[in-house]
Amino acid sequence: MVITDQAKLALQDILKENGKEGIRLYSAGEGCCGPQLGLSLEDPQTTDRVEKINGIQVAIDEQVSSIIEGITLDAEETGEGIHFVLLGLNQSC
Repeated sequence: MVITDQAKLALQDILKENGKEGIRLYSAGEGCCGPQLGLSLEDPQTTDRVEKINGIQVAIDEQVSSIIEGITLDAEETGEGIHFVLLGLNQSC
């Protein structure tokens, strides 16, 4: 997994505002195209692998570790604010 510099800056602001240390990627259940990936400000769970990616602490649920290989977390500025985008997440229905 890669976190772009733009996403890093946005995450740093969000983490600071919420008094959190990092983000967590987890399985949000099954959808029509396979496992759904969730991103939250939750504290790491005991079974999570914790890494620093581009200076951001990332807790990775073991159920999604293979899903996030090769993806990039980016941030886009929209009229509604910052939106996070996962690039390279291959799920075809």
